[in-house]
Amino acid sequence: MILTLIEAAVRSLIVGLAVFAALRLFRIRNVVAQKVALELVLIGAISMPLLLPVAERLQVLPAETTIVLPARPMTLLEELQARILAGVRSGKASQTDSAPSAIGNSAASGELSRPAGEKSHAPRGEDPGQPGSSSDDANGGAANRSVTGEEGRPWSGRMHASVSFSVVGWSIYLAISMVLLGRLVLGLAMTLRLWLTAEPISAQELPGTPGNLRLRCSRGVASPLTIGSGVLLPLDYRGWGEEKLRIVLAHERSHIRQGDYYLQLLASLYTALFWFSPLGWWLKRELAELAEAISDRAGTEEARTPTDYAAVLLEFAAASRPTAFGVAMARPGSLARRIERLLNDDAFRQSFARGHRVLVAVALVPTLMISATALVRVHAAPQARIAAAALPVPHGAVLPAVETLTSETPSAAFSEPKDPPERESEATTIAQSEGSSLSFERTLQVGGDAQLTVSTGSGSIHLTRSSGSEVRIRGQIHVHENGSEELARRIAANPPIEQSGEQIRVGQQHEEHWNGISIDYQIEAPAGTKLVANSGSGEIVDEGVGRDAKLETGSGEIRANSLEGSFVLKTGSGDIKAEQTGEGEVDAETGSGNIEIKDIHGSFRAQTGSGDIKATGTPSAPWKLETGSGNVEIWSGNAPLNLDASTGSGSMITDHEMLVKGSMDHHHITGTLNGGGPLVRIETGSGDVRVH
Repeated sequence: MILTLIEAAVRSLIVGLAVFAALRLFRIRNVVAQKVALELVLIGAISMPLLLPVAERLQVLPAETTIVLPARPMTLLEELQARILAGVRSGKASQTDSAPSAIGNSAASGELSRPAGEKSHAPRGEDPGQPGSSSDDANGGAANRSVTGEEGRPWSGRMHASVSFSVVGWSIYLAISMVLLGRLVLGLAMTLRLWLTAEPISAQELPGTPGNLRLRCSRGVASPLTIGSGVLLPLDYRGWGEEKLRIVLAHERSHIRQGDYYLQLLASLYTALFWFSPLGWWLKRELAELAEAISDRAGTEEARTPTDYAAVLLEFAAASRPTAFGVAMARPGSLARRIERLLNDDAFRQSFARGHRVLVAVALVPTLMISATALVRVHAAPQARIAAAALPVPHGAVLPAVETLTSETPSAAFSEPKDPPERESEATTIAQSEGSSLSFERTLQVGGDAQLTVSTGSGSIHLTRSSGSEVRIRGQIHVHENGSEELARRIAANPPIEQSGEQIRVGQQHEEHWNGISIDYQIEAPAGTKLVANSGSGEIVDEGVGRDAKLETGSGEIRANSLEGSFVLKTGSGDIKAEQTGEGEVDAETGSGNIEIKDIHGSFRAQTGSGDIKATGTPSAPWKLETGSGNVEIWSGNAPLNLDASTGSGSMITDHEMLVKGSMDHHHITGTLNGGGPLVRIETGSGDVRVH
């Protein structure tokens, strides 16, 4: 349990440090974005102990990517026994007459091995007093008895001393946690008592106040305080001016909208449970300061000048403050930084400036949380082997008995046991077994309107143009680690190929049951064949075959040229390169990769999560090009079009004269080229836009 808490704290601390570094690296000064990012860090840190068991079942990276923690330390008794046992097995153990080894009797079959110092071995049924028995047996019995006698006390004491370290560690952790939790509960109780004993304020007393805002006043506070979703005012609030009252209520309502009271409660709970981690203390302080900065902005909107608002803060900071668990309006610890931000116009504007970096800050935490849980595995290290020679045995010490079963040959007791085979050798054997493969080939005849559907669960598809009306299909079967050679031979003998008139289906017969088997297809087909090709994991190449093609792969590149008519190209991760012949709709999509389409004559849609987009053609219908991060370039010649382009961070360049509509912006532009035509919409999160 304690190791789980430590592991969760370390992982959360890594996420917090990475978020802090990323906020500084991307120069994110927007306080709202910073606060959202730290809130996500806090939620992730609290849920980290619950996420660890789930992450253990996720296999994102190879199993070899691990962090090895030290194994549980052995007690002194376990360590001593392990070293003695290692010395006996290696045949290097030696005993003196003053320190004999105890040999106990066993009910199991076979003999009991004796120390190397013994010269003779008595039969199992022989009495120790009979001839042939060693006098050491009697000594062994005495030694065996002495373990539980006076000589056994030092070993028991050392074992209890070793165990006590764990008890002491748990005691320290629980003691500090209970103190912090008790302090938290006491603060909540005092705050609740303060709220319940306060005098309610009706909405009629404060005109313009929202009806759902709960207000109370008490002589127990000297400055405004947010408790839950209510506001506690000092008893002398009736003597305030109208502007001061508006400022205070605007500030406290901002705290309520943000949920700062409950956020501080959550941060205090995490700090009490993970007090040994600096993350909780840092999050609690930073979240409080960011919450005050956001509420300060709400307060300045009701003040005539920032200076007037700063004067109100200084007035409350000078007043006495009772101890209570709430969100106070003026905290002396951060007051200097708050006033400096208020009176510095540039710093204040940068603290609330909007931009794409806000989205970067929000996206940081889930990404880093996945990296800290699913991408890193932690295992305990195996217990290290201990050499017997490393342990000095004091003269006259009585050692615990070590019993070892042997075979009929006495020397077998001292033979070194063979180590189990290492995992690396198993991987080498598997890699060698993956080399087996079979192949098949079949030729079919088709007419003028052929339709071809190809599907492979894990393999590549390569299509080339044939000269006649033949469709030649060649399949290469690969048997992997958990595959069956017998099943591969049956597939080769009866390939998954069906023909019904002009329709040919390849690889759709029971392929879902082919575990551990993949097939690469090389197909020759006439040009203009209506084509559908699907691969679970593998590249797809079409060299002038497809018409109205639909090519999809879960992971791999797609390359196609001379595609007739409309076509759809989709891949989970990989580049897409294609060339169109004729007219038709073009749809290209990849999760991560570049897109390059040439000779487009029709509508066009291109989308990539991260990668560049290049398109050449004549827009006769709307185009839409989107990339999360990458450049976008189009070559449209002198085609008339309406351009609507935007970029989060990048430049926009066009080689044509453009009539700009609306205002000119470095990150967004709208205009017409060559008199206007179909709409070409371009969006990139971070990258340049070029129109040639």
